[in-house]
Amino acid sequence: MIAVVSRSAHGPIFRARVASTRTAGGSYSALPAWLVLVGAIIPAAQVQLYVGGAKFTAGRIGILLLLVPALIRLFQKDRHGLASDFFVCIVAGWMFAAAYYTSGMDAISSTAAETLEFLGGYIVARAFFFGPDATYTFTRVLKRVIACIVLLALADNLSGHLIVQEKFSAVFGGFAPLAPDYRWYWVRAAATFDHPILLGAFCATACCIFLFSERRQSSKLFWAGLSLFGCLLALSSAPLLSCSITLALYVYNALLKRYGWRWHALNLLLGVAVVVILSVANHPLGWIVSHLTFDPVSGYFRMLIWDAAIPRILDAPFAGHAFSSLQDDILDTTVDAAWLVFALRFGIPMIFFLALSNIASFLPVRSNFRGTIEDTRLSDLRTGFTIAVAMLMFTGLTVHYWNYMWIFWGVCIGIRSSLREFSIYQSRVMGERLELAPAGRPIAQTP
Repeated sequence: MIAVVSRSAHGPIFRARVASTRTAGGSYSALPAWLVLVGAIIPAAQVQLYVGGAKFTAGRIGILLLLVPALIRLFQKDRHGLASDFFVCIVAGWMFAAAYYTSGMDAISSTAAETLEFLGGYIVARAFFFGPDATYTFTRVLKRVIACIVLLALADNLSGHLIVQEKFSAVFGGFAPLAPDYRWYWVRAAATFDHPILLGAFCATACCIFLFSERRQSSKLFWAGLSLFGCLLALSSAPLLSCSITLALYVYNALLKRYGWRWHALNLLLGVAVVVILSVANHPLGWIVSHLTFDPVSGYFRMLIWDAAIPRILDAPFAGHAFSSLQDDILDTTVDAAWLVFALRFGIPMIFFLALSNIASFLPVRSNFRGTIEDTRLSDLRTGFTIAVAMLMFTGLTVHYWNYMWIFWGVCIGIRSSLREFSIYQSRVMGERLELAPAGRPIAQTP
């Protein structure tokens, strides 16, 4: 596809529809996407491989198989570093440093596993899903994965117990499945995930991705609806709220798409809402957390968790407590918040850099198109993965991500960062060509 430049008495007029640019790669094989997503299909608790005392889940094995090729791709001359790369590496380094400072070598094994999952997922996604075409390869595989997972979740729900985990345990001799958890007389489906809330979080993220990545309305409705159905089977309040927010943002974007200020206005509105909550509520964070749940008892319990965790975080604010027992009946049993868990283990700086890693992945890119029309696929993918990453951050207030969901968070940040890098590259190339092109001459695009 080409961009055409013409001139008028008032200066250049640019009319273009910019096609996606393929760089740093040849064909887009589906194999990397399958290896990245295999951990969502094969349960981590029931299917494990031990090598020299190290435990490998399907998700970790998939990341390990891709890690060296991913690093080779990222160090090619036509790839560029981003701020998110720096912050993700800082997160990984801080985890190791804090764990070693707190518990010495005893904590290194568990820290290495968590670092491999998050940093490895990020690196692989940054390398293999660069640009719209590669990202669509990922979403095509994600469709098949979500279809499989929702069918397994439906089997849990209809059977009245966690039949999927029971069968995997029987075949592979892994850990016994969770005890069924009922809500409104229905069993909460978990499928291949370690907990129903993780199934809900995965489906909510997939719903967001499909809403903005699918080109045909019928396909968008089917795949986003199927993902929402998976959330309903999990009967988890925070993921369902995340889906509701995503749907509202989709409608908002569709109605105001012609206005470039729409996201600035929304950010301003959210800022005002946060200020109002902070000013009015006696326990602002508790108010937010308690309103992310269906059950008032569950909301109250989450407030107890936050109230118990914050003093322990302040006891060791810089390095945390690693994986040591906190000598607390609540905190040693469950901590239903990713941000709290990582602050308790690795200190406040770790979650600060983790937040920066997320935010840096969707920082705006200065446009050099100046009147040209950008590829709508790229714009929609950026919006979808921005909201997906933001919803993972938001849901993390009442959900702790572990095993595959921790990998998937890193993957989503990595894909969004690669879309940002691709936008920077494309904008820079277009800017150079628009400046150099003679009046009225077409600008050939990189195939």
